[in-house]
Amino acid sequence: MTREQIEKIPEQINSGRLSRTEAVKKLAVFIAQNKSLYGLQKYDEDLQSEFFIAFLERAERSLDSFDVNQGTFFSYSFCLIRNICSSLVKKKTISNAIEHHNMCESITSYEERMQAYQQIKFEEFEKPKIPYRFTPISYKDFQIACKTDTYHIKEVQNKNLINIPPEIQEKLKAYSPRVVQNMVMVLALKSAFYITEEQINTISIWFNIDKVKLETIIQEIKDGMAERIAHKEIIEQRRNRAYFQHKKLKSQIDWNKDNKMNPEYINDSLNKKYVKNTKTWHILNYQMAKGKIHIRPTTKLIAQVLGISARQVTYYQTLARKIGLDLSKV
Repeated sequence: MTREQIEKIPEQINSGRLSRTEAVKKLAVFIAQNKSLYGLQKYDEDLQSEFFIAFLERAERSLDSFDVNQGTFFSYSFCLIRNICSSLVKKKTISNAIEHHNMCESITSYEERMQAYQQIKFEEFEKPKIPYRFTPISYKDFQIACKTDTYHIKEVQNKNLINIPPEIQEKLKAYSPRVVQNMVMVLALKSAFYITEEQINTISIWFNIDKVKLETIIQEIKDGMAERIAHKEIIEQRRNRAYFQHKKLKSQIDWNKDNKMNPEYINDSLNKKYVKNTKTWHILNYQMAKGKIHIRPTTKLIAQVLGISARQVTYYQTLARKIGLDLSKV
C-alpha cells in the first residue's frame, strides 16, 4: 500500500467498497512494513506488540473523528499512531516508576514485614471455618442480650485472664459491673470499624453476650458508615499519591544532580513540585494521626443501640478516657 492508496481509504469506506475493519487491517500492515516512518523501530518488541493491539482496538472508532476539511487522512493517521505510542510509553514509564518505588519501600520495611510474618499462626490455617450468614437483628434484641444478670468481669479480673494492665484493673474495681460493661460496650461500638474478631470474642465472654448478635450489630453499624469509609479511602489515596510523587520527584532530582551538566535549571521546577507534594503528604499524615478521618459512628446511634441517652454515652467515653481504658489494648 502506498501513501496515495491510504488517502483514498475514507472515500472507499463511505462508498461501501471497504469496511472499517478491513481498512484498519490494511493500515496495520502498512505500519508494520514502515516502522521507521512512525519511529516504531526504536521501541522494543513488547511495546511494539502492545502498540498493534492498541491500534487495532482504537483505530476503527477513531475513523469517525476524521474530518477532510482539517487535513489529509495520512496526517490524521500519523497523529493517531504517534498518540498511541506516546500513551503506551507514558503508561510504561509510570508502571516502571511504581515498580521501582514499591521495591524501595519493600526493602525499607523488610524487618517490619519479617516480624509480622513471624507472628502468623500457621496451625490455624488447617482449622475449618463455618461460613458466616449475616441476619439483621433489632437493637431491642441486642439490648436484651446485654442486660443479663450474669457478670463475668470480676471473675475474669480475679483470674487475671484478660489483657488489661493491672493498674487499669484496679481502677475498674471501683465501679459496678454494669458501669464497666457499658463503658466497654460504648468503646467497642464506637470502634466498630476497627474492632477485631479476637476483641469481639473477648467482650462476648466477659459479659456473657451472644457473640453472633454482637457481630451483627457491629456489622450494621459499619454498613451505616459507608460514606465515611469511602471518604477515608479517598483521603488515603491522596496521601499515597502525594507520598509516591514525593519519592518519585526526589529520585528525579538526585538523578539529575549526578547525570546533568546544569541540574539546578532542570531541578528548579522539580523542587517546587517536590516541596508541594511533600507538604501535602505531611499534612494528610498529620490529619490521619490526629484522627480527622477516623471512622466513628455518631453518639446518637450508639445511644440508640444500647438503649441509653446520648449524655450517658458521652459520660462512659469520658470515664474510659479518665481511667485510661483503651480497647486496642484489650
